[in-house]
Amino acid sequence: TMLAQRYSSVVATTRAVVSASGARSGARQTAFKPARVPSRNPKPADLFSGLSGISLSADPARRGQRVTTGVGPRFDAVVSRPPPTEGMGMNHVLFVEIGMGADQHGQDATKAAVRACRNAIEFNSIPSIRQIVPGGYDNMKLHIQIGVPKGAVLDLEKIRRVFPYGQICEPIEVVEGGLMARSGIKIPEMGDKSDEFVIAVAAITIGY
Repeated sequence: TMLAQRYSSVVATTRAVVSASGARSGARQTAFKPARVPSRNPKPADLFSGLSGISLSADPARRGQRVTTGVGPRFDAVVSRPPPTEGMGMNHVLFVEIGMGADQHGQDATKAAVRACRNAIEFNSIPSIRQIVPGGYDNMKLHIQIGVPKGAVLDLEKIRRVFPYGQICEPIEVVEGGLMARSGIKIPEMGDKSDEFVIAVAAITIGY
């Protein structure tokens, strides 16, 4: 390779310089030993070789604690803490989907909430639900939490119709949240009573 050729050239030149210098000074010449060049393909270090037998979540007493894995501070880990399921109507939480929706004209909080729920579920594909959840889609449970601005009124039946399968854990949890922003324009023909821009957020917890 080009690197090897350059290295050989440097070694030959250095040998010639050392030889000439020794001849001029009359000094005793010693055998030239070129520096060792590290391999371009060193054996990869096994960063996790010392982790055998270590479980980061097996011991319930250590959950939520910071532990050192033994491979340096950059590889420290926080032992996982199971998500709480109290009040959710399920024993096992699989994942949580987050969405946002808005109604720019008309100040319809239900429309914003429906869009938030659709945003949370429409960009996901979980083809292994039948293998993960006992009973498949029919036994999958959904906990719905929606944040809307204070004073918003929601048609919860329209929100229920967003979800094509699974059992909705009642009641749907509605909390104060989201945002009441300003669109900067009021269009009465579109149902506007003001220029308020209603924004809702949704968290859909999936489990069984």
